[in-house]
Amino acid sequence: AVIVNDMSEVNIDSQLITNGEAILSRTDEKLIEFSNGCICCTLREDLLGQLSALANENRFDYLIIESTGIAEPLPIAQSFIYGVQAGYKLLDLVKLDTLVTVVDAYNFTKDFTSGETLKQRSLAATEQDQRSLSQLLIDQIEFANVIIVNKIDLIDQFKLQKLEILIKQLNPDAKIILANHSKIDIK
Repeated sequence: AVIVNDMSEVNIDSQLITNGEAILSRTDEKLIEFSNGCICCTLREDLLGQLSALANENRFDYLIIESTGIAEPLPIAQSFIYGVQAGYKLLDLVKLDTLVTVVDAYNFTKDFTSGETLKQRSLAATEQDQRSLSQLLIDQIEFANVIIVNKIDLIDQFKLQKLEILIKQLNPDAKIILANHSKIDIK
């Protein structure tokens, strides 16, 4: 099963899957889309309900949650630990396996040092969201156990090495995978 979350009213990732540009590999798989809100805050109860319903179907080996780029991973993960549906914890039904973050190697340094808030970039999850872009990037890197550094073909080796050092300082235990066009070996 796949859960796709996009902050905009038009869920681009979901449309790619639905239109066949990205496909679900088997006919018994299920796509659930959340649009115009973030599953780490405004749509969290909806996420809990869908996770519980999917777990109770007992027909999926894996569930992939593709959250919006401005989502904080900690509240999503906490949904598994603290989320209670119908009197039981979600972790009684499912196991949280991997948290993946994709880092844009080409834009990361510029974004990280910009000093901008999410609101200044029109990316705030809510009107009250005062997070800085750099804090969001730190949160996403610190909490992931797999980090895909994408667009490495667009930066030189020196910049890539500096970026890898920074990522390792923020999260020394994460597995780092280098990629172009987000193409990775899934094995």
